[in-house]
Amino acid sequence: MSATSAWADAVRGVAERAGLDPRQVTVEGAGIETNQSDTAGYRAEAGHLTIRATDAVAASVALARYVRDNLGTRLTWQRARVSASPLPDAPPTTVSSPHEVRYYLNVVTFGYSTPFWGWDRWEREVDWMALHGITHPLMLVAHEAVLAETFRRAGLPDAEAARWLGGAAHFPWTFMGGMHSFGGPLPARWAERRVDLARRILDRMRELGMTPVLPAFGGHVPPALAGPGPDDDPADDHPAGEIEWQGWRIPLLHPESRRFRELFATFAQVQRELLGPGSGHYAVDPYIESVPPSGDVEYLRAAGRGTYRALAAADPDAVWVLQGWPFHYKGAFWTPDRVAAYLRDVPVDRTLVLDLWGEHVPLHTALLADGAPLAGRPWVWCALHNFGGRPALFGDLRGLVRDTHALPDGVPHLHGIGLAPEAIENNEVFYELATDLAWDDAPRSPTELDRWLDRFVLDRYGLTGELRANLAQTALRAWHTIYSTLHGEGRTRSVPTPVIARPWSAGLPFPAQRSAGEAIGNVPPTPSSDIDAENDPAVAAALPRLDRAVRQLTEVRDNLPESLPSSASSSAPDPVANPARDLLSADIAELAGHVLAQGTRAHVRGILAAARAGDPDGVRTHMSRLRADLLRLDDLAGARPETRLSTWVDAARAWGDTDAERDAMEREARSLVSVWGGQHNGLHDYSGRHWQGLVRDLYLPRWQAWADWLADAAAHGPVPPDTDPAPLHERVVALEETWRARTRSGTR
Repeated sequence: MSATSAWADAVRGVAERAGLDPRQVTVEGAGIETNQSDTAGYRAEAGHLTIRATDAVAASVALARYVRDNLGTRLTWQRARVSASPLPDAPPTTVSSPHEVRYYLNVVTFGYSTPFWGWDRWEREVDWMALHGITHPLMLVAHEAVLAETFRRAGLPDAEAARWLGGAAHFPWTFMGGMHSFGGPLPARWAERRVDLARRILDRMRELGMTPVLPAFGGHVPPALAGPGPDDDPADDHPAGEIEWQGWRIPLLHPESRRFRELFATFAQVQRELLGPGSGHYAVDPYIESVPPSGDVEYLRAAGRGTYRALAAADPDAVWVLQGWPFHYKGAFWTPDRVAAYLRDVPVDRTLVLDLWGEHVPLHTALLADGAPLAGRPWVWCALHNFGGRPALFGDLRGLVRDTHALPDGVPHLHGIGLAPEAIENNEVFYELATDLAWDDAPRSPTELDRWLDRFVLDRYGLTGELRANLAQTALRAWHTIYSTLHGEGRTRSVPTPVIARPWSAGLPFPAQRSAGEAIGNVPPTPSSDIDAENDPAVAAALPRLDRAVRQLTEVRDNLPESLPSSASSSAPDPVANPARDLLSADIAELAGHVLAQGTRAHVRGILAAARAGDPDGVRTHMSRLRADLLRLDDLAGARPETRLSTWVDAARAWGDTDAERDAMEREARSLVSVWGGQHNGLHDYSGRHWQGLVRDLYLPRWQAWADWLADAAAHGPVPPDTDPAPLHERVVALEETWRARTRSGTR
């Protein structure tokens, strides 16, 4: 079998899983050998589709373009299949990308979205990647199994390694050196099952010609492995340091120490044994959100040099993929001389720098332009988006077009663009536009973006043809409202949902709620925080318009047929459910949830105003209104499986073989979307969601506890802002801990 025919079969597999008959699809190599762009084209005649491409990913993009332009459907997370209707003719069409690298995923996506996925869901995601042109996906599945075996070979007892690695959903932060020993224990067969899953994912990625970015060893170790080895001379070795994150302290080996080199080599060997050969691209970020043990430039230079040398010893062709995030998040530490020193001894062509939050805080001009600390290094512009997976419709679409079109203005060595979302499966319009922008048929101006958006809406809901012209106009009016408000200029951060704000005192909780979700307290906000614009008139002013958009989309849905006739080529003789109605229902629920949630601010203010007036009955009246709206929100979320807590919990429990294992996995799942970690950290509700089971059983009781506390205090007169909150704290913490410890089998 030729190399081309092998990846051609892989692309036909993508087509089949998308609902097309693979017998009607031919995939051929384009005969173009160039590293400057990926190119693909298609044509369809007499019911047969022919795709010619330079590689499998480009061929998959051409497949997606054919489906979009000729079947009137976008293949997205929410609609991954089309009906198997006869393939219409299409003239020769080509598409190409100037971007060698099209990067995807964030380390924490493996906590906020994917930790409990099985092969069925991962298979769909890899198909999504191919159809959207992804070349370099981050792949962390089974990294904990590699680390556990590495530590075992270094002499650490299995039980101690298991304790250190902690639970499944929080493991990405262990990988980044942010935390340890939280959650778990993992099921007995976890490593075996995860390694099997990782192999399947990597095999599919390789079949499709992707370059998986695998993790490398960053030097974070349990204390027992932090000291010199038995054969080391402590006087000649570099002592381990320590970093801190959110109250966790993590030993960090010096990258030029013998212990680091040995463990790195062991890690690389174990990873090859368990997961097969690497792709040459490795993610290593020892200081994601932590300050290095020393700010001395020579220390930092040695740290970068040692990391690269260990990586190159394990794979001579290795490219070090590192995030620019620390240089923003800890910008006070990472002065230009320190940034330059860190990579001074690392070959320029052996790094790939991710400008991780390009749509909000781009770093490429300050770091990568000529004369900047990292000048000359290859880099990738990335959109971060979607912190913690919290409910939010947002994303500056015009800004996305403007920023990507301007690249690489003034900054050479751009190798690509990418997406590094903290969580996925929402805001599909943002992700569809972002991936389209990597190709030459993307919108390049506001006018072209307007046309793109109109086509996105019509394809999404199947509103083509004269018979649906009125419905199309109604849908477009709704989306114009959404586009000009939630996806308007400057909306690079979500509007925080007041529902998940933690009531913690006799004052409004919103000003102490970052849009990233964590409580601020008396600590100045970090550069990535964005205080909730409680008095932002645009947020409140948009709600009546958005409520009207909900009604408009509801009108469109209710006037579409509930089912479609099966196609002549379909094996199903009966009508099939109309997917456009499902998409409309999902969009309506998300938009209505936003309107409903933002409206609860008035009830919270009413509760507090009544408490200030010493009116306990008023407190209870406003709380009853808040309760009614929260119950409505819970019911709204319950109509869709993807916004039910039970869906998340079911996926987690499926990894356990015993009740005890299933309960441990459920506690882990519950923890991430509520308290997050321990009560000591500042990440409460960072990953809060508008999910049925969270709203009714956690957020509502928490608000009720607050209102009850204020009503009791108001019975004795006006409640001042400095009222001692200790009784409230005790009640809220008890509610949170009881909720996250709850399990389906009833064990604790």
